[in-house]
Parts: sequence; C-alpha cells; structure tokens
Amino acid sequence: MNISHFLQKLTKPIRSSTQCYLSVIQPVRPLVAQLLSQTEYSPIFYITSSEDTKRKVFRQIESLSFLNQNEIRAVGVDFEEKYSGIVLQKTLLEKKNVVIILSVDELNQEVVDLENFMSLSVLLEKEKEYQRDQLIDQCYRMGYERKNYVREKGDIAIRGEVVDIYPPDGLEPIRTYWWGDILEKMKYFQADTQRTNHELERALIIPSDGEFKTLPLIKLIMEKAHLIFWDDVFFENINLSHIPQVIAGIVSKYDLPEIVISAARPPSYFGEISKLISGLKENNRGETYLIFPSEKVELLAAILDEEKIPYSREVNSSNQIFLLKGFPVEGFILPDLGFSVLTTQEVFGKDFSKPGQKRVELAIEEEMMSSLQPGDYIVHDEQGIGIFRGIKEMVLEGIHRVYLVIEYAAGDILYVPIESASLVQKYIGSGEVKPKISRLGKDEWGKAKQKVAQSIQATARELLEIYARRNIERGHAFSPNSTWQKQLELSFPYIETPDQKQAILDVERDMESSRPMDRLICGDVGYGKTEIAVRAAFKAVMDGKQVALLAPTTILSEQHYLTFRERLKKFPVKIAVINRFKSPQEQKQIVERVKNNEIDILIGTHRLIQKDIQFHDLGLVIIDEEQRFGVMHKERLKKMKSTVDVLTLTATPIPRTLYLSLTGIRDISVIETPPEGRKPVHTVVAPRSQKMIKEAIQYELNRNGQVFYVSPRIKSLMKIYEELIVLFPNYQIGIAHGRLSGTDLEKVMEKFYNAEIDILLCTTIIEIGLDVPNANTLIVDPATLFGLSQLYQLRGRIGRLDREAFAYLFYPRRLTHEAQERLDALMEFEGLGTGYKLALRDMEIRGAGNILGQAQHGFIQEIGFSLYTKMLQEEISRIKGESTESNPPTAVILPENAFFPDWYMKQENERFSYYQRLLQAQKLSDIEELKAEIEDRYGRLPREVEALLKITRLRYYGKIAQVDAIEEKNGEIYISAPIEVLVRLNEKFRNFGVKGLLISYHGKPALKIPFQKLNSLLRLFDPTVGKG
Repeated sequence: MNISHFLQKLTKPIRSSTQCYLSVIQPVRPLVAQLLSQTEYSPIFYITSSEDTKRKVFRQIESLSFLNQNEIRAVGVDFEEKYSGIVLQKTLLEKKNVVIILSVDELNQEVVDLENFMSLSVLLEKEKEYQRDQLIDQCYRMGYERKNYVREKGDIAIRGEVVDIYPPDGLEPIRTYWWGDILEKMKYFQADTQRTNHELERALIIPSDGEFKTLPLIKLIMEKAHLIFWDDVFFENINLSHIPQVIAGIVSKYDLPEIVISAARPPSYFGEISKLISGLKENNRGETYLIFPSEKVELLAAILDEEKIPYSREVNSSNQIFLLKGFPVEGFILPDLGFSVLTTQEVFGKDFSKPGQKRVELAIEEEMMSSLQPGDYIVHDEQGIGIFRGIKEMVLEGIHRVYLVIEYAAGDILYVPIESASLVQKYIGSGEVKPKISRLGKDEWGKAKQKVAQSIQATARELLEIYARRNIERGHAFSPNSTWQKQLELSFPYIETPDQKQAILDVERDMESSRPMDRLICGDVGYGKTEIAVRAAFKAVMDGKQVALLAPTTILSEQHYLTFRERLKKFPVKIAVINRFKSPQEQKQIVERVKNNEIDILIGTHRLIQKDIQFHDLGLVIIDEEQRFGVMHKERLKKMKSTVDVLTLTATPIPRTLYLSLTGIRDISVIETPPEGRKPVHTVVAPRSQKMIKEAIQYELNRNGQVFYVSPRIKSLMKIYEELIVLFPNYQIGIAHGRLSGTDLEKVMEKFYNAEIDILLCTTIIEIGLDVPNANTLIVDPATLFGLSQLYQLRGRIGRLDREAFAYLFYPRRLTHEAQERLDALMEFEGLGTGYKLALRDMEIRGAGNILGQAQHGFIQEIGFSLYTKMLQEEISRIKGESTESNPPTAVILPENAFFPDWYMKQENERFSYYQRLLQAQKLSDIEELKAEIEDRYGRLPREVEALLKITRLRYYGKIAQVDAIEEKNGEIYISAPIEVLVRLNEKFRNFGVKGLLISYHGKPALKIPFQKLNSLLRLFDPTVGKG
C-alpha cells in the first residue's frame, strides 16, 4: 500500500463522522497526524496527556519528516516562553501543513491577542528615518532593560551609533547601525560571541513586557483547527464539536467509526550490535529506516560497509536499508506501508535526546584578562608586580596620550604608555595568597625572574629529553580498528562530545604508531575519560596484548572494574581487579592467571605495580590520577612504562595556554565539553538552617535521588548523623570517612553506588572521583572550612544525570574574620562569577604543577601565570632550535590623536583589552579583523580610532622592515634602525621623491626625512609598494 492509498484509508472514516477512533500503538500516532497534515485537515492540533509526551511527539514528527511529500511544520508550544502564543498565531498565519502539539493541561491557557500585540510593536526598516532617541525611549517603555552587552531576550545596549536589541520572539539579537536618525543597516548577531552574521531588511521589535489583550487558547483552536488529534486523553467540549476529531489510546464510551492500523514494535537489541547486524542481513521487514544521531550513523555505516550490507542515506533509493539522521523516540513496524523504523531505543535500550545549543565560553585566562579592573594585581615584564589603578588620558603638547597607571610598593606610580601595553598582563596566581608587590628601581624583580628562568630551563630540557627518548624508542604498532572495535564504539549508550571524539582519535593514532604512546587525557569527572580508556584497552586486547589499569584508591579501582565489565560483557575479554579487598588467596590466583596470559585487563591500586605481578605480554598501561601516587610507585611505573603504550587520565584541568605551549613536547588531549544533557549545578550559599537542610534532602529523595552530605571533621559526623536519623527515619543513611577499615569503607561506598543508601554522610572522601550519577544534591556543612578549589571539586560530583543538581554551601551564623573572608569568596562562587573563575583557575594552576612538577607551582605564584607561560614557550622554542629572535615591535611616536574615546568605548577594561590586542597583532589580517570587529560592535570608526589602526599598521610595517622606531621631532621624522636597513629604506623613499639624510640620533644610526602625514608614512613603509 502506498502513502496516498494509506491516506484514503485514514480520511474515509473522518469524513463520515465528526469523531472517530484510531487503534494503533503509540509510536505510530504522531506519524498518522503528520500524514493527515498533508491533507485538507491541516492545521491539526495534537493534544497529549502530559508535557513529557508532548516533547516526545514533537521529536517523533520532526524525525519522520522524510516520509512527507510536502514540508511539514511541527510546533511544540512552550508556554514558559513569554510570547509563545504570538509565535503560535504567526505560524498559523504563515504556514500550510502544520501540527500544533499541546498538552491537555494547556488548553485552559490564555494567549496574547496577536492583533492587539502587533499594534504595540515597532517595525524597523533599513535606510528609513526615525526619531532615534524617542525610539530608544519607546523600547524602555516596551519593557527592554539597558545592559552593557545584549545577552538575554529583553536586553538593549547602546554604544555610540550602535543599538543592540533582543526581541523576546527572536532566535538571535539584532544590531542596528545609525547615522543620526537614519537607520543605515541591521544585522543579526550571536549573543555569546557578539559577532554579527547576515543583514536584514526589516525587523519587528515586539514589546518585552507590558499589559496586553488576551484570548482563550480554546477559542483559537475553535477558529483555526481543521482537526483535533487526542492521544491517550480526551475531554468533551461543546465548542469543539464542529471540528473533526481523532481519538487514540483510550477506550471510547461511544460507538465510533474505527481506523485500525496494523503495527508492531521492533525487537530490542540492548546494545548487542552483532544481533542487529544479523537482523539486517536477513531483513524480512521490507524497507528498514535506522534513524540515529549523526555520530551513531557514521559508526553503523562503517560496520555495514565491512559486512557488505547495502544501504542508502537517501530515501529516494531502491535499497531496502536506509541510514538517516534524527532523534525519534521509538521505532515501529508498519506492514500496511511495508516499512519499519529502528531508533536508539530499540538498538541501545536508551533514548538519545536532541543536543541543545552550546554557549561559547572564553578561555579562563582570556576572560580573566578582559575583566581587568582597578585594584587588580598586574605584572609588568620589566618592572614586576603592582596594582592596576586604571587608564589615565593626558594631553601633552596638544596630543592626546593614554597611559596605564600602576602603583608599586612605597606608593611609587608608573605611567605605562598604552603603546607599551603588551609588556603588561593581569597577575594570575593560585590559591588565596596575595603576591608580593615589587619596588621600582630595585633589582628584586630581576633576580626573581632570573631564578624562575633557570628553573624553566631545567624543566623544558627534561620534558624535551623525555619526548625525544620516546620518539627514538620503538614499541608495538597496534592494528587498525577491527569490526568488534567498531561494534563496541557503536554500543556506547551516549553521544560522544566533540572533545571526547578528538581524544579517541588521538589515542587510536598514537596506538597505531610504532612510537610508544604517552598521552595525557584531561577532563572533569563525568566528561567521558573512562570510555576513552575502555576503547584503548579493548584495542590492545584485540591485538593479543594485556592491559594494566592503575587507580589511586580501592573504591575507584572497583568502580573502573564494574564499568569495564559492563562495557565489554558482549565480548570475550577476561577482566580482573586486584586490591586490598581481595583475600591473599584470591590475589595469588590473579597473579598466576596474569602471568599465564589468562587475564586480558587487570585493574588495581598500587598493588598492581608490586614486583610479584609479572605480565605475560603487557601492551598498555592506563594510569588514573598519576599525581596521587608516591615517589616509589612512580619509579616502578617508569620501569613498567619504558616501551609500552601509556594513557594517563586526570580530572585536574590545565590552562589552555600551557596546553598550547606544550604542543609538540607532551601529547595532551583536553575534554572541556560537558556531556549532552548535563545541566548546571544550582549553588546556594546560606547560613546553616535545619529547615533548609530538611527541604533540600526531601526534594532529592522525593525524585528518587541520593544525597552527598559532606562535613570535613570526623567528630562532627555523628552529631549530624543523629540529626538526620530524626529528620529521615525511613531512609538509609551511610557514613564514610578515611578511618574506616578498607572493607567497611568499600561496603558503604558500594551500597551508595547501588542506591541502597539514600544519604551518604562523609568527609572529603568524595573528592576521589567516585561516580554516582543518581546523587544530585550536595550539602557542605560548614563550607567555610574548605578552599574554593576544593568546593569546585566537590561540586563536580553532582549534576551527572539529565536533571537539575543542587549544591548547598552552609556557613555558621557566628564567624571569625578569616571565615568571613572565605564567606565573601563563597558568595561570589554562588553566582558562577569571579569566585567560580578563581576556583577553576586555581585548579588549572594545580594542573600545571602536576604536569611540570610541583616546584614550578611556586614559581608560577612568584611571577604570575601569564609571564611564566610566555617564558616557558620561549625556552622550549630556544632548546628546539626554533628562532626566538623576533624583531621587537617598532616604537611609533607621532603627533596623532590615536586612542579609543570613552564616549565610543565606555568600559575601561574593554579599551585596555583592545589596546592589548592591537599591540599583539602579528599579521595584517589580524589588524583588519580587529578593525572589522570594532566597527561591527561599536559602529562607525571615529577619526581617533582610524588613526590608532593606521599607527598599528605602521608599527607592523616597521617591524617587517626591522625598524626600531619612527619618531616625529621638531617637524621632521627620525627612523632608527641598523645602518643596512636605513640604506635600503633611503633608496626606496627616493623612488617616492622623499630625500633622507643618514645621521646619528641619540647615539644610534637614524634616517632623517621631512615631515610626512600618517597616510604618506604608510605608503612609504608598505612592503608591497615601490619595491626596488
């Protein structure tokens, strides 16, 4: 039966009766509505029994759109969105084939009347004249709120000629450019990056807030619906009786005409890819559509290619198997139409929800730099650490000059010309220790830098020697991925994040090389490091090699064992765990089996590296958190690691700049993207309250979750335990701390992991990285006894499932002065603002210490992270024989007003950031991109900014020409450079009719030429003009 015959079967009973009953399984119902929307029955209002079903129906219709002859629009109305009713009404006006999906509870909603709403909106059209100031005032009356930057719907930002606005119904905010009262142009832009994309001719600016006329949603349905589709729900409404209605999923009390569709659910494979492949080879179900997320489609395509099973990615094909991208909820078999649909639910036993849009995060150092404020510590490369006091503008001899003001010890003030801003960075250290302020004119800073330089020299040499040694050594080159490897990857019940995918490819490439792998994987707990380890281990076993996985704690080794066993249960891989929970007899048996090659993967604590354990053929060592092992253990590891592949995992983040500077001498993969569905952790900082503790825990328990209750002192645990027993007598409460015996601790943690304990009362033991996805509430009591970085780690233990997580940081009502300071920091931590950034940055610098050695941690603290990284990069380049002799920037001193006026760029830290970026521009394209960005963000360039950009270009030309300085004095231009450069320039200038004179200026060779305007100087120095 083709689709047109199928539609005739559907529409015949509907035409004969206002109401009819549909008998079919749930996954097929959205498809029926979708097909009906191609007929005269569009628009269709699809009513579901719940909000959750509404979301699923929307996804099902969206994913099955390949069956449509015409374009279908599914609209899942979200009444939490302010003007969803307006969007709904506009869709009904503009689109033909529409399915509107609502939950039954929403039928009583009121929606804003479209006609009334439009009369209060403003239509903006390009190149038209408006009263700009009155228009901005009108936006305020429409409920828009003024901000420095537009980030959220309802924001407005004004920067000179540029006005940014984010209408509540817009997918993206709009940037408008004005010339007086004329609207010159409009562009959409991204709220995250502030970068514009395509232009638009007109834009409707709707109110952000206010009182509007409304109408009942049921009235809208009465007027607009051509068919109502009831799914698992129905209620009689006399006002809707004239509209055709299809009722599905409930037993009707009326004798209604019935539409019967024969359908069945496909078999479930529960991740057994080999069974799926066998089923596809037989394929006796007609056309089979496998609809998966794109990542799974690619993996399955590779397996089908190897198995020589024909398939197509286009629906208009003669093949019987189709691989398509999408996120349907459930599959079905539909004999009437001769096809079946398979989804991730049937293949993996798991529903993959559609990923949301990711926010673009700035690198921590970049964000810290752009947030430079007066009072912040700042590092001058030559003068040392001082306090930034702001930007000062002065007019000297009629020329506007800009200076950074830095205060040093004993109240000394240094004015740094803005053209030297590249010598200055914000001080970034770790922990709460304040840096020592330098004295101007003293040699303390020079000595400190020299001491750090010597240490960096030794560190860089050691890193390079290790890397060079591994490059020379030869190990086992593992085979390319086998079919089983691809089946293992496909059976992963999640979608890999881009970072995780890249790390997997990095590891595969390393293992397939004959050079022994030594790769570090950095990523927070729950970001997917273990899956990378599982795949690497399986790859090694497929080549007949053994694998050793070393974990810092017994509990973690047990968790790794459970994870590996679960992931590899479909394959003939022998896995064992050895730690203190195994009896001497069990350990002896494991040692013997490892020696006889009867165990493929051995997981354990430091017990695994003792001398009695002899591997038959070790191919891969995986180390979890290497920095937690002692010196003796590390020495033993070094011997183990000599020619085998090594994969090291760490949850301690490292700074991006360090990661980049180590590229080429240390193989590092960084996983920064949180897994899909991971929601942010809501952080509450409050005085200790038994009422709040009870409510927080009860909320988590009511949703069948578990709770971490952390108190840092063992003696406090019993008191809190007695309190919790009274509050929650019907729930299981466990206690875990470092003084428990290994067996007792293991029992408690295993019970918590298996959800036999509801509330785990513990000391900081959860920092070890135990993964309990069902625990999504954390209570820290009192939080004032922890540092920010510890709290950051503790907070990382929750927020692991697709549900909201809550961290409650309680503090005592009476505080010491020191505790009050900590509390102030915690308050910042609450809003994920500076405190959060400080904690993360602190963690990153600890990560730097882990990679470079703990001695370097102190040196980073002494001179600041930015300068340390810069010196490390230079030293690495020097040892590698790469040229570090870059021409110093050309000093340009001309009688030009070249600066960012504060009326044009209001924020001081923004002006400082752009001055720095202009000074650091390495290529002409960098300068052009900055110019475009500034004009895009702030509007038409004022004369002063044009001059600043030209001087930046001249500085770039001067550097290419190896010129030290271009300076105007007494109406003449002095160019300082080596003599051979000056001779060459003098020749070039003569071709332009400019005669120069070689002289000595301030004791150095210089070329004196008559005064030239800035544009003339640019033409003279342009390396592409007048060669020869």
